[in-house]
Amino acid sequence: MLNLFKLANLHPDIEAVHEVVQALKARIDGKEVGIKILKNEAGHYFYELSHYYRGADNANPYVSTDNRFASVEEAARGALRSATMFYRSTDEGGTWLKNESFYP
Repeated sequence: MLNLFKLANLHPDIEAVHEVVQALKARIDGKEVGIKILKNEAGHYFYELSHYYRGADNANPYVSTDNRFASVEEAARGALRSATMFYRSTDEGGTWLKNESFYP
C-alpha cells in the first residue's frame, strides 16, 4: 500500500499525490465518458470525469462540489450522477465539453 503522505512530502513543491484506484468508461446516449476514481492521502475517494454536460439553457457545465466519498463504489455512483444530472436526450443545443485536465 502506498503512503501518499510520505510521497507528497518528498519535495516542498509537491502539492498532492493521489492514487488512481479505478478507471471506468460509461456510454451515455452514445457519448463515451471516462471516469477515474482516485484516493487522497486522507483515505477519501473522489472522481474525475473526461467530459461535463452543458445544457442548452446553461452558460457553464454542471460540476459537482460534492466529491468526497467513503468507498470506490460510492465515488463511481457520484460520478455517474454528476455526469447525468442535467443531461436530457431531448436537450437541443446541449453539448458535452471535454475536461482538459483529464488524462487517460
